[in-house]
Amino acid sequence: MKITPALYTILILIAPVLAPGPASTARAQDSTLPGFPPGPPMVADSPLTVGEVFISGNEKTKAFVILREMSLRPGEEITRGKLDYDRERIYSLRLFNRVRVSAAPAGSGKANIMVEVNERWYIFPFPILGIRDRDWGKVFFGAGVAHNNFRGRNEKLFASLVLGYDPSVSLFYRNNFLDEGGAWFMDAKVSYSRVRNRSPQVEELFGEYEERHFTILSNVGTRLDRHHSVWVNAGYRVVDVPNRNPLTTVAGEGRDAFPTAGVGYLFDTRDLLEYPSVGTMAGISAAKYGVPGHETDFFRVATDFRHFLPLPGGFVLAGRIFTDQGGGKRIPSYSRVYFGYGERIRGHFNEVVEGDNLAGGTVELHFPILAPRYLKMDPLPAGFDLWRFGVGAAIFGDAGTAWFRDSKFSVANLAKGYGAGIHFLLPYSAVLRLEYAWDEARNGEFIVDLRGAL
Repeated sequence: MKITPALYTILILIAPVLAPGPASTARAQDSTLPGFPPGPPMVADSPLTVGEVFISGNEKTKAFVILREMSLRPGEEITRGKLDYDRERIYSLRLFNRVRVSAAPAGSGKANIMVEVNERWYIFPFPILGIRDRDWGKVFFGAGVAHNNFRGRNEKLFASLVLGYDPSVSLFYRNNFLDEGGAWFMDAKVSYSRVRNRSPQVEELFGEYEERHFTILSNVGTRLDRHHSVWVNAGYRVVDVPNRNPLTTVAGEGRDAFPTAGVGYLFDTRDLLEYPSVGTMAGISAAKYGVPGHETDFFRVATDFRHFLPLPGGFVLAGRIFTDQGGGKRIPSYSRVYFGYGERIRGHFNEVVEGDNLAGGTVELHFPILAPRYLKMDPLPAGFDLWRFGVGAAIFGDAGTAWFRDSKFSVANLAKGYGAGIHFLLPYSAVLRLEYAWDEARNGEFIVDLRGAL
């Protein structure tokens, strides 16, 4: 996980969040800030419909980038819920420090929608500091150059050099607007990395070793509407293992080189992507590795379903079910799936379980302690001077297991855990989790984690 410059001062950032303030819902407050003029009054739920949409503060960002995320279009009925939803969707672009969406009556049963944004700093060299696989013992560091809003069209340009745990060098480009309507998008990536073996079984046989991965991948897709997207991808991959152990590669000579291809579909109605309070995400993807009839010839199919249900009193019930299944010829160790790295079971947070297949689920009940609010940090330059904070509490339960194809999924093999924690919503869309979890035998563990909801 890469940590933005704002996260280097986590202890400083948390202090203002803990300052006394009223508990509220998880929605961001709209208090006026110095240098950010007050907008027109909000309107309550009413039969008013949208007249026009006006956008201000977007000095670099094209208006169509913002409009594409909005449910409120001319002729649509206006509700407070839609105003809040559009604000969080626009903020989820991660282009703005602050977003305000309001409405002003315009006569004849209409109201104009006013969108005010405060833009983030888009292009900068930056240090990289983070932890791999959500493990604080696997620190990586380096430097990169990023442009998060190239040409004002939400295009991403990124180059990085990473040292420490699993060093790598990579180039990445994403264009969300191949056409002005935003119906088509594409991205491309070239990377080289040295990755330490993740398989405990293979390490037990051959000891520690390192894999060298070279990847070229391109992805093209279409956004059918605000919530539905489909895509296809193609690429080429080389995995080289210097120790030439027969179980580490399919070829058995320490080097696999093969084409890849895949398809995917995503349905997403969540409001604030890093910590939603309402909405559903459902995705499925399939990837083919190698050519039929050749040594390297296997595939993977993954599914991911998440739902966020708002409840009275500001509570949010969140749930997730996910799977990752492998098939075809022999699946090499570098393409196995694991709990204990990216996916974790709290209560078994540091236990590594591997297999060809994986399935898991989690449920969380969120409650806001301090509603997201904005702080004006005047000494900092524009683009870094507006910080968003919030605090929430959660109770949770996790379950999951991984298994090889010569065995079957069994509920009895599920590892389970439960617990509670405090979640800090930090600037630049980061979420810091401080949690305590127990396993089935009531053994406890304290967890410090950097990730969003579920």
